[in-house]
Amino acid sequence: MVELLAPAGDFEALKAAVLNGADAVYLGGKEFSARQEAGNFDKNEIVNAIKFCHAYGVKVYVTLNTLIKDEEMERALEYASFLYEQGADALIIQDYGLLKLLKENIPDFEIHASTQMSVNNLEGVNFLYSQGVKRVVLPRELSLKEIEYIAKNTQAEIEVFVHGALCISFSGQCLFSSILGGRSGNRGRCAQPCRMLYSFDGDKKYILSPKDLSTIDCIDKIVKAGVKSLKIEGRMKRPEYVATVVSAYRKAIDGIADEKDKEDVVKIFNRGGFTSAYLFDNIGPEMMSYENPKNWGVYLGKVVGKKGKFIYIKLERDLNIGDGIEVFGKGVGVPVNTIYDEKGAEIKKGQKGEIVKIYFEKAQIGDIIYKTLDIKLIEKARKSYEGKDVKKVPLLGRFKATLNGMEFEVEGSKKVKVTMDGVEKAISKPTTKERIIEALSKTGDTPFYFENIDVFIEDNLMIPISKLNAIRRQAIDELLDKIQGKRDKVNINISFKNKEFKVIPKIVVKTGRMDVALASLKSGADLVFFGSDLRIDKGDIENLLEYKEKVFPHFPDVIIEEYDFYKDKAKRLYALGFKKALCGNLGLYKDLIDIGYEVYLDKSFNILNSFSTLFLENEASYLSHELNMGELKNLISNTDRKTMVFVYGRTRLMISRHCIIGSSKGYFKKSCPNACESKIHYIKDRLGEKFLVVTDYYCRSHIYNSKKTIMLEHIKDLLNLNADYWILEFLEEDKDQVESIVYAYKDALLRGINKDFSLSKKAKEILEINKNNITKGHFYRGIL
Repeated sequence: MVELLAPAGDFEALKAAVLNGADAVYLGGKEFSARQEAGNFDKNEIVNAIKFCHAYGVKVYVTLNTLIKDEEMERALEYASFLYEQGADALIIQDYGLLKLLKENIPDFEIHASTQMSVNNLEGVNFLYSQGVKRVVLPRELSLKEIEYIAKNTQAEIEVFVHGALCISFSGQCLFSSILGGRSGNRGRCAQPCRMLYSFDGDKKYILSPKDLSTIDCIDKIVKAGVKSLKIEGRMKRPEYVATVVSAYRKAIDGIADEKDKEDVVKIFNRGGFTSAYLFDNIGPEMMSYENPKNWGVYLGKVVGKKGKFIYIKLERDLNIGDGIEVFGKGVGVPVNTIYDEKGAEIKKGQKGEIVKIYFEKAQIGDIIYKTLDIKLIEKARKSYEGKDVKKVPLLGRFKATLNGMEFEVEGSKKVKVTMDGVEKAISKPTTKERIIEALSKTGDTPFYFENIDVFIEDNLMIPISKLNAIRRQAIDELLDKIQGKRDKVNINISFKNKEFKVIPKIVVKTGRMDVALASLKSGADLVFFGSDLRIDKGDIENLLEYKEKVFPHFPDVIIEEYDFYKDKAKRLYALGFKKALCGNLGLYKDLIDIGYEVYLDKSFNILNSFSTLFLENEASYLSHELNMGELKNLISNTDRKTMVFVYGRTRLMISRHCIIGSSKGYFKKSCPNACESKIHYIKDRLGEKFLVVTDYYCRSHIYNSKKTIMLEHIKDLLNLNADYWILEFLEEDKDQVESIVYAYKDALLRGINKDFSLSKKAKEILEINKNNITKGHFYRGIL
């Protein structure tokens, strides 16, 4: 049976999800959650959430899906052990180091791999399953055919998103918010720069803002594909949203959703309609909400007149007092507090086809008005999880009282029996069965109601109402405790491996261009990782066979339909004598190991702690761009594996399966003139910063920082890290610039080893040329 998985940003949303038909909910705690701006749950609330959900037979998955620093890891493990002990059904995680420690410390805890892990092919899914991961959440970028292929060829459970906001970037591979403002999406603090206005060739629009995903019309196809869980996004959304969307998808799964349910989903939140994303095709511009990145609501009508601060609207749908309305595209709106008919008489409701007068000072004749809040829908949603008529769980009760005391047995999904004294001989009026049933049936705001209570009581007994209330409360509390599913306490053991020796770092270049590779070697680079599917890169590593002791293949981060191509290429290159490789993809990693490569892990593995360097067999790990100097030094000292740090180049901010250039320019697919071929494009933000956009041969977009990281002035700090490799990444530089830059770093390194931290003439020239285009990234600021 397929699972409907719903978001819960707070307890009200959790109730909304459960009472509208969710089979499971996912929620976050106050720490280590990828939605830090949601209300989230403290420890006591998590316990109550587990009790509430388990009472309804609903599972609880807790998100611990952020990257974790070394100094936080013990606290994260203690939090995970708390969740396990309290009966949480599964943990959703992103961090590879945490996965390693969880399997060592709490091996029975069910683990789900977050979409933030960026596992985008069958091989990656199967590898995680072999490491003890029960379920993998696939990227939103996959097609239905790709999902079906994975689901039907793995023992792992597969979870897919079916509704809610889309990231334009592959999740886990976006540093846009992090690099620009220090708010890391990998730490749950994304500032959503993708929802900002950008210009491309002078055309300003919301280039990076997709519509929300909706699959309510094709749920049957997704279920047929073999997925285990259908996930609704929305831990930042209000409870009314959760109630409305969960209810509609519950009905869709059960085959009873109608047009009214689908209309409600549109009304509660949409960004100019919905998209099926990449499920059936890469639809390019049709996926995007170029005009407005926020909730559009539904079209209400046009302003046909204005008098003072009041406007006249020709209604295309009903309008109620309490609705919220907005001028499309202007970001100004008002609540509807009073409605007048065309003649000025106050009315309770405006109906489709009528002209009504309402207060809206900032609206003008000709403006298009949207209804962004439908009060009737909000009231309907609230009614589903508030008030007296909400769904409750039936219980059976058996009550027995004698002069020696009373017992109350309560049975639901579990059974408890409570005994208590307090029974007395009646002096005048004995307590009746009816009075006992009335007192015991008052379950209040608990999840339960009594379907039936059998009562046996000896004659002529009196039981105080306070005692009946007490035994009822105790029985229900004990039932909730039993339903909670507490587990035995676990002991956490965590220790670091120490790197006690000093190293002399090697200069490593990462490129996909032949001229850059040769220029790097000429200037003294110790290693070159060569390979790229970017259209601007030219060259084949097979032409560098004579340098196979210094040049090694690089395999990309996202590998989907091209998997067999890269696997075959890896086999061919190994046979030619290339024995080492830089790998960015978890699925291909396993094949590279099996082929016999010594594997270097690329930065796409998001290595933020020393335990992540130990999770996979590797020659060295490229450490995250999100670590500052102190954190880098700490991590490097805490592992006995080799490490690589970034010292020059443009940080890639995101990778997207969406073709930004073709979609934005109005041509796409068959009509595409390959404008991106061998050319870098730029998008510009409101501050005038220009971000490089490069496409690959699979029409994915790679966006790079507007500024270059250049660390030539900080060689002393770099040496103090004790990293094994310094990485220089080249993108648009010509071979002469590459020669100068590699030489400058090589020279600075040799000087630094001799305690000479002065800058060479070449280094000064590089800094001068780039003086308005330099960043230190996170080296001195880091992320929260």
